Parts: sequence; structure tokens; C-alpha cells
Amino acid sequence: MLKFQSFLLCIALSANALGQSLFFAPDNAPAEVASNSFGNKAIRMVTNASDEPVLSFGSNGHLYVSVWDNYADAFGAPFEIDPESNVFMSDAEGPRMASQGDYIVITYQISGDWSNGARSVHSQDGGLTWSNPVALVEGATEDHFMPCVAIDGNGNPFAGVKVGNNSASIYEGILQSQDGGNTWLPAVNASANAEGEAVCECCPSKPFWASGHYYDLVRNNNANVRDFWLMSSADGETWNAALDIDPLDWELNSCPESGAAVTGPVQGAEYLAAFMSAGGPSGQSRVYVSSMDLNANDGQGAWLSTEPATVSQFDNATQNTPVLGQWQGADGNSVVALAWEQNAGGYDVQLALSAGGDWSLTDVAQNITDEWSGQHRKPALAFSTDPNGDPLLHMAWQQSSTGTVQYLRGGIETATSTICLFDSEPTIITDNNGIHVQVGSEWNGSNYSLWTSQGRLIRSGIIKSGNAQTGQVSFPFNQLPAHVIFSLEREDGVRWAQQIIR
Repeated sequence: MLKFQSFLLCIALSANALGQSLFFAPDNAPAEVASNSFGNKAIRMVTNASDEPVLSFGSNGHLYVSVWDNYADAFGAPFEIDPESNVFMSDAEGPRMASQGDYIVITYQISGDWSNGARSVHSQDGGLTWSNPVALVEGATEDHFMPCVAIDGNGNPFAGVKVGNNSASIYEGILQSQDGGNTWLPAVNASANAEGEAVCECCPSKPFWASGHYYDLVRNNNANVRDFWLMSSADGETWNAALDIDPLDWELNSCPESGAAVTGPVQGAEYLAAFMSAGGPSGQSRVYVSSMDLNANDGQGAWLSTEPATVSQFDNATQNTPVLGQWQGADGNSVVALAWEQNAGGYDVQLALSAGGDWSLTDVAQNITDEWSGQHRKPALAFSTDPNGDPLLHMAWQQSSTGTVQYLRGGIETATSTICLFDSEPTIITDNNGIHVQVGSEWNGSNYSLWTSQGRLIRSGIIKSGNAQTGQVSFPFNQLPAHVIFSLEREDGVRWAQQIIR
């Protein structure tokens, strides 16, 4: 059985947004959340029950929260969390934040106290006031490092930490709170079922609650193979399953210090995970998206596919720090957003958007920051709903040149300047001999490429129709893996791509 998923609708916007049918339309230019005296490390963003974005960020030793005020149409003054402590601040390993309605929780580490310095604070009013700091760990004799937090179906937080002093045997520990973050239970081993003896000691984990189960995405360390694994538990105490969702098998003898993002469900019980890996064919740091069916295997999940965020859109660029988000409308419509930092002679924030139910995030990047000078890194994003019931996307990132947190919001629009209508799109035909791609005259002379699902080029060439109305290129089944991506690019820059799964 063959399944086809169209990535693009062959539209042309600007040179920065070729080929995508959804695009981000900012309301205005980026604004500074606060002066550079507050710092811009470890930017995290959630929304509260009033659909107001809440940001956490800081500088060495200091953690701040700033809450958007819908009535004032501006962020409030930053509020310092735990000002008496030396909060450990790092983009990859620093504080983490999660929300459920007006309940928001932040976890962080006291610098220098790696065994017992994990802390949490929580807010019950959407980020306006905060509890006193709570110790996640007490009486430990080995490191409990980098607490990364989520909230379960009962409204209680749970957190992943790296437990151990030896990088060859560090495991992923899960801490649970059963009283809204006022106290925490001891850590249990969540990664025992993953291959190898350790997890990456400096890569943040991504715990999340979905489909009635506890999950945790962790970069594993199996004899220096740095894969992402999905750990799962029915009760948050017994973590009896681990699923490899990353087929790239990146081998590296140091910790990449980069974690995963997750969103869903995009349809049914399908969830998406985005992460950086340099295990692909380019050898560069690139962003990949894996899809998972969390209903499979009694909630332990099943890996479905892994795809690069770009195969032909960027020839020479490094990518990192992906973040994912999804908007769900009252009418059932949804939008998926993937953002990341990209260095191609300078850092910019790229954004890919797709309809949620039929998601496709390959080769549709829109450069959000190329109009503004400086280095733009470490994006965060969140969705809310505007007064008309439409999606409103909030984005924040580091402006490294000024040392500030930049904020931008805007709507999601559909391109109107369609060049390739449905009746002129390429056609996929299969028979006993293989797969055939037919194109009309408007694609004459286009460059075609056939890629593996991880972005390795299998075959390329020029597709011609000559004087005929259609042209064709064929691929015998015995030359194809089970999952491929076929892409076309015309001389005017319009692109079209489709994944084919046998």
C-alpha cells in the first residue's frame, strides 16, 4: 500500500517564504520584553487561562517572569523568582516552565548544589503571584540535575532529572508531585528499558502527559550513540517501556546539550517530536521531526516516521533548538508550528507552518528575523486564539547583539498568489513496475530529487515534457526504500514535494 502526503501547494510568496500555503503575518515589528539588564538566557513561554503569554528568562544567577497584560497590550515588569538563590542559568540546561490553565510551574537548579538544588515554584493565578521555592530533592548523595517539568491529567507536576555522578551510568529520573507542587516524591528510574547504560547528561528531557499516560522524551547514550527515546508509564511510578523514535544513530563522544520538543495530537493519537541531530547525510546539525502513535502497544507508543525539516531548501546551514506548538480551533481546524534557529552566515529564526490534521513541515521555512540586524537565536513559541476565533502565534527569541528578549505576535494567513493549482500539480502513479511521477508543461525543465526519509539524496535530474503535454520520471520499486520524499523545483523557485510510503 502506498500513501502520499503533499508537503506544499506550489505557491510563491517572497524570496523568504517560497512554497508554503500558510504563513505568519506579524502584527508589527519585534519588541523588547525588558531591558538587557534582565538578561535573555533560557527563554521559555506558555499561555495562561486568559490566553496571555507568560515568559521566563534571566541572566546568570537570576530568573525572571514577565506576564502579558491583554488590557494594557504589553508585558508587565519582570518579577524575580527566588531572588535569594544563585539560580543556574543556561539556554539548554536552565529553568523549564509548564502550564495548565492558570496553573503554571517552573523548575530550576541552584548553581553549585547539583545533588539537592533542584527547585520548583508555582502560580495559581496565571503567573501574577508565585509560591515560595520548594525542594524537589532532599538528602541525595548524587547529582539530581536539570529538572524539566510537565503537568499530568490531575493537574500535578512531574519532572525529569539526570541522576548520577558518572556520565557512563547517568539515568533519567522522574519526580512526581501529588499535591500541586507543594512536595515531591523521590526519583524513580525512567530509562532502564532504553538500550545502553546511560542517558546524555546535559541534554534536557521533555516530559509530557498524553492519552492518559506519562511520557518523557530523552536523548539516550548507548555507547555514544545519541538517539531520542520515548519513555512511558501508566502511573508515573513504573516506567516499563522505552521506544527508539530516532533512526539516525548519531555517534558522538560528548553530550550535544540539545533536547526535544513535542506537540499533538495532530490526528488521532499521533504526536510529533522535533529534535536536532547531526547523524543525517549532511553531517551538519539539522532539525528532524518524528511522528509517534501513542495509542499503540497499550500506550507505550509506536514510531511512525522521521523526516528532516529541510531537504532542499537550505544547502549549507546548521539548525538547532527546535520548538513545536499547535493551535486547536473550536471548529476542529488546527495549525502546527515548528521554529528553530539557523546559522547560514548569521543566526536567524525559521518557522514552518502546516495544517494540523494533515501536517507537513518539510521545506516550508519562513525566515522570521531576516529583516532585522543582529543574531537571533533560541526561539520559543505559543498559540492563543484571537477575538475572531482565529489562531494567534506568539514568538520570542534571543537578540544576541542587544542582549534582550524579543517578542513578536501575529496571525496565520493562507497565501493567495497560487501559481500551481490542484489540476496542474504533479501526479503520482503506481503499477507493477514502480512509481511514476507525471508533470504538466508548467514543470518542464524542473530539477527533481528523490530523498530518503532522513534526507539522503538517492537520485536527481531534470524532468522534461518537451513538446508533449506531460513529462514523466519513473523509479522501480527495487531501487526504493519504504519511505521516500520526491521534490521538484522550478527555475522561478517554486517547489513541490510529496512523501511516499509503501
